[in-house]
Amino acid sequence: MTILFFGSSPYSVLVLQKLLKKADHVIVITTPDQPFGRRSRKPIPNPVSQFCQKNKLPFHLDDRHLEMDIDIIVSADYGLKIPLKTLKKAKIGALSLHPSLLPEYRGATPVPHALLAGETQTGISLIEMTEKIDQGPILAQKTIPISLQDTSVTLLNKCFSIGAQLLIKTLPDYIEHKITPKPQPLKSPTPYTRRFVKKDGFVPWSTFKSALSTHGQKLHNQIRALHPWPGVYTTLPNHHNLKILSAKLMAEKLLPTSVQLPGKKPISWQAFLAGYQHLLQ
Repeated sequence: MTILFFGSSPYSVLVLQKLLKKADHVIVITTPDQPFGRRSRKPIPNPVSQFCQKNKLPFHLDDRHLEMDIDIIVSADYGLKIPLKTLKKAKIGALSLHPSLLPEYRGATPVPHALLAGETQTGISLIEMTEKIDQGPILAQKTIPISLQDTSVTLLNKCFSIGAQLLIKTLPDYIEHKITPKPQPLKSPTPYTRRFVKKDGFVPWSTFKSALSTHGQKLHNQIRALHPWPGVYTTLPNHHNLKILSAKLMAEKLLPTSVQLPGKKPISWQAFLAGYQHLLQ
């Protein structure tokens, strides 16, 4: 059994590790090194590349020169659309793990958008890939509760850890054609989830101050959803930006726990108040 695996993130690694323990032969395809840092722009290998290098596992940046037969394709947080001609190379089928209860939250950023919307649960879906992104028939799903402490990072870890188990559990029956894929409806009940830009994290100072005294849930959701990027920030009355790195919700009031001023190290909210309490008057 030869599996062609597509992935590029730390969440992809969670799935790849499970596959390597169960599959006879896994071929890895990932994305090229990307420039990192404002100044050096030095190319940095992604987490899948790093994992493969550490474990002396061969990997490829595309499938153009792969001539062996492929039984199954698995995609987990790859980040790019896989061409239809590649999907057709799989003898049995091409599968994708998507971190939502499809047809909800199709698109590139389902977990942050679920957090932004204040959802109390999400899930992981295993689907057959088609030409239309995230619209293939569903093979299996698992519901995952969302806690008030979850950020995009912790929730994605949950989704793909559970997704890896779901994939391994489902694969034998899928290979033996014991599963009837369930078609998705054409329309999703939620908007298509776009990628974020830096300005999505901006919050007016007046909005931030208001959340400290009442109705802080919306901003709390935003802080959790946009962690670690683009993050949430506001502009102080002295025109300096303030990043809100983490926060809690206490009786509907937002309680920041860690903040950061430009060019400074992160500090506690209490430390910030010691020098800037007057700005909140």
